[in-house]
Amino acid sequence: MSKALIIAEKPSLAQKIIGAIGNMKRVNDYYENDEFIVTSVFGHLLTLYDIEDYTGEEKKKWSLDNLPFFPQNFEYKIKNDTGIKERYKLIKELIKRNDVTEIINSGDADREGEVLINIVVYKIFKELKISKKITRIWLEDQTENTIRKELKYRKDIKNTENLYNEGLARSYIDWLYGINLTRYISLKAGTTLNTGRVIIPTVKYIYDRDMQIKNFKAEKYYTLSAVINKEGQEIKLDFSKLKFTKDEYEKALNIKREIENKNIKVVNVENKEVTKKPKKLFSLATLQNYMSKNYKISLDKTLSLVQSLYEKGYLTYPRTNTEYMAEEEIPKVERILQVLNNSDLELKKTKAIFDSSKVESHSAITITEKLVDETKLSDDEIKLFNVVKNRFFANFTKEECILSQTIVTFEIENTEYSTKLKGTSVIQQGYLKFENDLNEKSVPIFKNNELFKNNIKLEEKETTPPNKVTEAELNRFFEKPFKKQEVEDENEEENDTEDYKAILKGIEIGTPATRSGTVEKVKKIGYISANKNILSITDLGIKFIETLDKLNINLYKEKTVELSQNLKNIYNKQDTIDNVVKKEEVTIKNIMNQNIDVERISKNINKESLGKCPLCHKDIFESKLSYSCSGFKEGCKFSIWKTIAGKSITKSQAKKLLLKNKTDLIKGFKSKSGKEFNAYLKLEKDGSIKFEFN
Repeated sequence: MSKALIIAEKPSLAQKIIGAIGNMKRVNDYYENDEFIVTSVFGHLLTLYDIEDYTGEEKKKWSLDNLPFFPQNFEYKIKNDTGIKERYKLIKELIKRNDVTEIINSGDADREGEVLINIVVYKIFKELKISKKITRIWLEDQTENTIRKELKYRKDIKNTENLYNEGLARSYIDWLYGINLTRYISLKAGTTLNTGRVIIPTVKYIYDRDMQIKNFKAEKYYTLSAVINKEGQEIKLDFSKLKFTKDEYEKALNIKREIENKNIKVVNVENKEVTKKPKKLFSLATLQNYMSKNYKISLDKTLSLVQSLYEKGYLTYPRTNTEYMAEEEIPKVERILQVLNNSDLELKKTKAIFDSSKVESHSAITITEKLVDETKLSDDEIKLFNVVKNRFFANFTKEECILSQTIVTFEIENTEYSTKLKGTSVIQQGYLKFENDLNEKSVPIFKNNELFKNNIKLEEKETTPPNKVTEAELNRFFEKPFKKQEVEDENEEENDTEDYKAILKGIEIGTPATRSGTVEKVKKIGYISANKNILSITDLGIKFIETLDKLNINLYKEKTVELSQNLKNIYNKQDTIDNVVKKEEVTIKNIMNQNIDVERISKNINKESLGKCPLCHKDIFESKLSYSCSGFKEGCKFSIWKTIAGKSITKSQAKKLLLKNKTDLIKGFKSKSGKEFNAYLKLEKDGSIKFEFN
């Protein structure tokens, strides 16, 4: 009897598939019944060759001699890990079986999942010199119903061939830029500077903002504003035309004198009822931004939480770039609403929710028909699940949200100066009972021709620098790199068709699957630092961008977006992998042919100096085994060992020794005989360190 081998991306997914199929018997590290065999990879089993794998050379110090390096054919190798090698061997044995006539790719429903499984299968086919049928299941959620449905209607792998080709091209180009430019820039600068096509515009965005802040010069300006008293409530009125530069102080004074005895008059009161619509369903980016703003949870942590909830079957696939659902998902939502059985909700077949033209591979993140068991979730998972659930409820609330909106227009009598005051009150809650995003305040009741005493004031103010970049703002930059990002787009545009056309053309930086990982990577490298969700450039980050500029390497947002569009052309079958790869090889070759020399960067640039060397007065930095002098290349041998007489010496103790020539009393040293003792460490003039006892 012929069988289909299901290869899941993770062991946890394999277990869900086994549960959905039912009646499967465990055999060593896989499960089997009369129809299916189920196993899994552990994420990436394979990785692309290094340069030395192609050349046959032993790994040695990097050299400019073999740069740029362009493989004739990109090759994958098994990762050097015993568990991974064993799993690859098992999958190979299962594929080789005569009764296995079909392999089912059950990777995550994205490019990475497509590539991750297929490269393993195709490599094994090549090694065994065989070919078998490959199909694909696409799990928008991991509920048993969805798994069973996908297994029943699995599709030939050719249906996702364009996704596979785009994924391959993306990995090849990331390799070309990552390997070639990291080595080239590092060799030029004299220290390791990890780089890549998405790393560069990420660091540049934060660098540009911090340079704006650093170079900002505050300027004085003046405003005229009035405070009126209405029913004991003081209300400040700002007049937009009454704003003056620092050189217009006298003009401001004269206007103040001219108008200060004139009344402020209500010239119009407009009351109208408006229907307020809920915000759209969540894409990964908008969910990350929401969690960052409201709960100070990082982009990476949000992705981890939503991925966990997806794997538990409570949320749909997380790595999506759209806030819409496909029209064919209407029956799915109908089933969810039936399971919820909530009288406040109803199915709404509107373009504001269901619009297939704005869905590429995955729909917006929503709840599934699986009822949540909060006892199996962490506090943060519950928090995130409720955010997604409430947004879903808001979009399918029966009752309209109706507000009373008041706009009061004021005028300084017999002048051209006017201003408006807006207020809102709730007539009918509607979706606000699930997600109260109403920020506007109510205003007192005003009448036409009502007069108020003019308490006009002249205020001196200063312009303020731009704000530091937040993780949420950086995330919006990735999605819409050519839009102004300073103001959060809380009130989303009603007509976002052009935005989605841009996304579908590839006018974006990175992908929903990789962006948070890139942010974490540049933090780890040391180009940026983070304080909660606020990002800053580091000294190393500044040197990185300056080095790129000196080497004429302009791979900022324009080039990265162009590259993203080229990859999208592969997905849309308008270009080939070879053509796109060759274009980037030309770009890399042109960069390196310039052969520009730059100043060397200190390897200690981001490290904290603990003090000055007592011998040569250079900085002391922490290394793996000691706190040592940065002048070691010039022959200085001074260092403070991190372990002295069996006792670990802390950074603060080393600082005190360098500053005061003596530490506080340290307890717990051990003599050669094993006897414990307490002592001070004392720094002598010759740089030696000795014990001092009471």
